[in-house]
Amino acid sequence: MRSNGIRVQLMERIICALSYITFGIAGVVWVVVSYIAKNHMSPFCSYNVYQSIFFSFFLYILSLTCSIAAGLLSAVPFLGELVNKFTLFFTQTPIYFGYSLWGLIIFVIICYLALFALLGKYPYIPFISDVIGANFRR
Repeated sequence: MRSNGIRVQLMERIICALSYITFGIAGVVWVVVSYIAKNHMSPFCSYNVYQSIFFSFFLYILSLTCSIAAGLLSAVPFLGELVNKFTLFFTQTPIYFGYSLWGLIIFVIICYLALFALLGKYPYIPFISDVIGANFRR
């Protein structure tokens, strides 16, 4: 597989896909192992590993912010019931294969990212890929 003229090794593609699937944990382990072994990661591998870590932090911050906002808005007299119903539907009601709407969206994004990493391509998520691309040149 070629990615921007550079041959991407199979092991790197597997590590990158695992990094997305494990929400960055495999990527953190790979960064530590590469640092200890004094191996330089390829631009493809560093882009995907750091994007998976940043994506995980982004999801965590987004979930935390939404839960705080829902908690605050649920105290408002008439708006609280609407917010509670919306939160229940969006995060806890199973829609497809036991996934809620929020879980299904995350599952589809993770599958897209892992598949592109396995194919040796650079996956793109609008805000996150721009931040990673600016900090880690390809």
